[in-house]
Amino acid sequence: MRILVTSTLYPPIAVGGYERECAIVVERLQADHEVLVLTGDRERDHVAPGEEGVRRELLLLSQDERGSLRAPFASVTAVHSARHALEDFRPDLIYAWNGTAIPQAALRVLADSGVPMAFRVCEHWFGRLFTVDQFLRELAPARRSLPRAAWALGCRAFNRAVPSLRLDPLRRFEAAISWNSEAIRAMAGVPGVVEPVLERIGHSVPRAGARYEKVVRAPAAAPEIAFIGRVTPYKGLDIAIAALALLRDEHGLAVRLTVVGPEDESHGTEMRELARERGVADLIEWLGSVDPDGVAAVLARTHALLVPSTWQEPFPLVTIEGAFARVPLVAADVGGIGEGMHDEEHALLYPAQDPAAAARALARTLRETEETAARVERAYVRAQEFRLEPYLEAQAQFVLDAYAALRAKPASSATSAGV
Repeated sequence: MRILVTSTLYPPIAVGGYERECAIVVERLQADHEVLVLTGDRERDHVAPGEEGVRRELLLLSQDERGSLRAPFASVTAVHSARHALEDFRPDLIYAWNGTAIPQAALRVLADSGVPMAFRVCEHWFGRLFTVDQFLRELAPARRSLPRAAWALGCRAFNRAVPSLRLDPLRRFEAAISWNSEAIRAMAGVPGVVEPVLERIGHSVPRAGARYEKVVRAPAAAPEIAFIGRVTPYKGLDIAIAALALLRDEHGLAVRLTVVGPEDESHGTEMRELARERGVADLIEWLGSVDPDGVAAVLARTHALLVPSTWQEPFPLVTIEGAFARVPLVAADVGGIGEGMHDEEHALLYPAQDPAAAARALARTLRETEETAARVERAYVRAQEFRLEPYLEAQAQFVLDAYAALRAKPASSATSAGV
């Protein structure tokens, strides 16, 4: 079978787990199928020339006025790329991954092509398919201010005038959907233009789970907690810093914090200033981006892994990685965090954006050694459900089942659970 995969980014260009997960699934699919990836053009000049099976052609749009102004012409080029892929590659199935920041006119053309189409949904973008795209949203009826109404009128005229466009963002189509958690299915929902023919839940899994399972625990002499993730506002490092100060001031615990992950420069500066204001700057070690071996070294010595996310995380893999490494887990109870690791059974969860509650959970983790050890062992057993090979095999099966279901065109939607 020939499979056309679309994604906002594709490794080695990546900012998070979504595109890396896409790449490992593509590698598995290539064992049995021909695969072509159509992706964004970010940093394509830094990719080795002659890259086989990947077309970095979709113009990425910033989510601001400049991006909106570029969107109509970016949509023309995206449509050209999508049609070229359809004509040149002649796919049997389209598998769309992240659609954020790319001109979704490409996805609209692919959906209208008649080729069976499936989606892998790991973030919120899918629930707003076509309705927040900076060009397609202007083609749908909506109440707008006078300037926006004039802009929308121009976009509609442009859509009619360009033969390669003439797109209808509201036209319904059938699709199969692989959700990465029950949480994202509930939070994003099925967009109004999609008629599901097949739905499955296929939890994402960490690529380096086997590496972290080999971690030999050697906790540091003094208590340490770790934050592993991008230093960006929605990951909640400010909550971790505030909790660190509260552990010292209200719980009498001298604890250090290790921060692992790439930084949004301005936010990193802001967090260092916050640490100085709270009087804990000397208690924080900033490691920046490290490879899996570096992460494993941190997991080996830390006394607790804190996941203080402030946004609705669909299914964060860092909790699974910590469970593989047998590290005690404390996390905000948001999104799909509790779907992976259950409160009190595998981790201590606390209300999001509550540093006092985070500090209390960390204090329990550090002081209640027997209870913590029991949770760690249960979490390790739970982590066995998130191994890489079974996930890849399930993804390969989903592709086959999606193709069969979409080709059959059943009269009513068929839903199954549990990839």
